[in-house]
Order: sequence, then structure tokens, then C-alpha cells
Amino acid sequence: MSRTSRLIDRRLAKALVLLQAGMIPVSALIAWVLKDSTAAISAALGALVCWLASCYFSWQSFRAAGARASRDVLSNMYRGLMGKFSIVVVGFILILINVKPLSAVALFCGFMLVQAMSWIAPFWVSRQQK
Repeated sequence: MSRTSRLIDRRLAKALVLLQAGMIPVSALIAWVLKDSTAAISAALGALVCWLASCYFSWQSFRAAGARASRDVLSNMYRGLMGKFSIVVVGFILILINVKPLSAVALFCGFMLVQAMSWIAPFWVSRQQK
């Protein structure tokens, strides 16, 4: 029998979470070099919100695997998506209300930089497997 694809899915999820975590300080450093410390903090906060949401989605989505658990997998993915969306919305609201001074452009750029890693992680994992 062949192994289930659960290991591959978990490896991709772990790689994505690690790659996104590594991009938090990178986004802060880029913002600091390009502008100032306010932009660096804002970019790091945006990146952190994206990373926390991705962590929740990965944890929730890959709790069950296999053909017998297909309904559970689908249900967990929906829960993960709704939780991710909620984390992002609440995170941005809290940051926009409570953090002063704030660079909104840097906040959203940090978020987008970390989110873009979801496009890069599959290529990174496939290279590691070769």
C-alpha cells in the first residue's frame, strides 16, 4: 500500500508556516531600510496577522486526512477559512485602533509580503523533495 498524502500536505503546511514566520523580520527590515521605524513596526504587525491566520488555517485544515475522513477534512477546511478570515479582520481592526503612530501602507505591504509566500512555498517544498 502507498502512504497517504497526509504527510505531503503537512510538510507543505509546515514549510508555509516556517517560510511565513521567516518573512516577518524580513518585512520589518525592508520597511525600516526604505522608510523608518514606524513603517518597520507596522510591516511586522501586518506580517504577524497574516502568519497567525495561516497558522490557524493550517492547524485546523490538516487535523484529519484520508478518504474515510473526507467530510471531516472539508468541514475543517471551512472552519479554518472562517477562522483565518476572522483573525485577519479582528487583527487589522485591533491594530488600526490601538497602534499609534501607524503606517497603513507598510501594514498592508507586510501582510501582502507574507501572504505571497503561499505562492512560493510549494516550489520550495518540491525542490527540497528532489
